[in-house]
Amino acid sequence: MALPPLVEPTGPLSPTETARLERVRTLPQLRLPPIDDIGHRRLAAARVLVLGTTGLSAPALRTLAASGVGTIGLADVGPLDVDALVLATTTILTLSPDTAVTAHDEDLTAESAARILGGYDLVIDGSDLSPQPFLVGDTCAALGLPLVWGSVARGNAELSLFWSSPPRRSGQRATRLRDFFGTDAVGPASSPADPGVLGALRGQAGALLAAEAIRLITGTGEPLIGRVLTIDADSGRFDAAPLPVAQPGAAGDRMESDDAAAASGAAVSAVTEE
Repeated sequence: MALPPLVEPTGPLSPTETARLERVRTLPQLRLPPIDDIGHRRLAAARVLVLGTTGLSAPALRTLAASGVGTIGLADVGPLDVDALVLATTTILTLSPDTAVTAHDEDLTAESAARILGGYDLVIDGSDLSPQPFLVGDTCAALGLPLVWGSVARGNAELSLFWSSPPRRSGQRATRLRDFFGTDAVGPASSPADPGVLGALRGQAGALLAAEAIRLITGTGEPLIGRVLTIDADSGRFDAAPLPVAQPGAAGDRMESDDAAAASGAAVSAVTEE
């Protein structure tokens, strides 16, 4: 089921952006989905934060730029790799000169997460490695931001959309990253530097993360909310199964989850009051 468009359209596209889109449509490797003028104006108005500049995030960034997303933010849970940041920025601006690139060179922490993420319409997490695996998920849940998430491990990839406050009339239930991993899990653990991960799988999964964001922004297609897309590169199989909702844990787990949510809520309140 398609959701209402996440972003209101901007005014008419600039002549340079219109000409760029015409050129992109002729390149098979950057072929755009069937989006009308209003859809492209929604993309031009969209603000998307991408975590990481390598791994799954690199192909996601290329797809977002080619599609004409107006503002792309770059951040990570640790210090950004300067060389990777420069390469990502150059790639984005080469593909889409009208795109504004915002690099957040401060660490994403419990104190800064709500302030940074709160400036965007949605978040893509393709970092695939985090010393605080639930920081982004909890912050997105507290802010009501859609989180497009993906992870790869060797020959397998998993992708989903988590959203704590989907449109009320959409019929979609609220989902969080913790629904997938459980409140006591350690979260994603694979490393972008893991030599066992198939490089082509990263490219495929990263492009699908961007496609998920584009569907949300424009209100086209059927998003992955409530489902997990699994790619088995060894067998060439794709499977979209219902999101397995974690069962309530012990009282201690619930208290830990409540404390995390309260901390995120407090951070959001502090940003709102500024």
